Amino acid sequence: MINQLQEKYQLSLLLLLGSVAMFGILPFVAIRYAEGNTSAVIIDIMLILGIVALVGYAYYSKRIRLISAVTALFINVGVVIVVIANGFESFFWVYPVFASTFILIKPIEALCLNIIAGVSLIVLSDIFNTVSLASYVITITMLSMSTFVYASHSAKQFRLLETLNTVDPLTGAFNRRAMNTDIQAALANAERNGTQPLLAILDLDYFKKVNDQYGHGVGDQVLKDFVAITTSHIRNYDRLYRFGGEEFVLLIPGISDDQHTSFIENLRTAIKKELTTPDGKGITVSFGVTPWQPKATIDTWLQRADEALYQAKEQGRDCAVFSNKER
Repeated sequence: MINQLQEKYQLSLLLLLGSVAMFGILPFVAIRYAEGNTSAVIIDIMLILGIVALVGYAYYSKRIRLISAVTALFINVGVVIVVIANGFESFFWVYPVFASTFILIKPIEALCLNIIAGVSLIVLSDIFNTVSLASYVITITMLSMSTFVYASHSAKQFRLLETLNTVDPLTGAFNRRAMNTDIQAALANAERNGTQPLLAILDLDYFKKVNDQYGHGVGDQVLKDFVAITTSHIRNYDRLYRFGGEEFVLLIPGISDDQHTSFIENLRTAIKKELTTPDGKGITVSFGVTPWQPKATIDTWLQRADEALYQAKEQGRDCAVFSNKER
């Protein structure tokens, strides 16, 4: 899946940070302007504009991971500059900035960035003529480590949630929710960039007989074995989804026309050779395959593949039928 859930979550955090930057720093612009501290006003305005610009770019470009990393670096560099320029008046901004870093990038990355920024403050600023260095080191260490533990736990929980949201619990293949998202993205990419994705529906032949003869426990194991065999014979960026029962959908992006037949036939042969019942009887698979056609939708693309699968069944199963019919 293309991590849309994670991207939306990260974007919401960026938007929150942008709002905090706007309403949190802006009052200090007015205060420092009234005090005649022009350099501080300029720095604060640059920080606000920089953060807002990065958040806006992330919103429109959808390059969430990259912009989050740039934003984390920007605010850490910014807080070091502000403390050097303003001294004790801006020192306490270090704490929210260091904590915010952990919501923007991976915990270990945030921890490293905090260490670099923290040491930079010690080396470059004279603030510790006023602030106890020992207190600073202890409090910043406690903050960073506590936030690191929390962020690591949250990242683990998020990965678990994403797995539950996108993976079929029995077979380990992706589920229909992930399939709809990925197919829609593949169609959009094909229309935009002219790529040639391939879609196939795979159906295990006479699977009901396996359940009837050996029991549903064996049937479930056969499905798991099928997924393991199939994923071992496709590329890392190809995706296998459980469509329902013993039917699966295979999405194959970026494959040239002259490779369609050989790719599918090699896969079908590998499954036929390796997938067996407990007593060694081979299990075959029928394929309904269709390349992308301009103006295709999820429904029409799947329908073409399903019609090709029906033809494969009519032709005696254990074969692949390709459909080039446009709709």
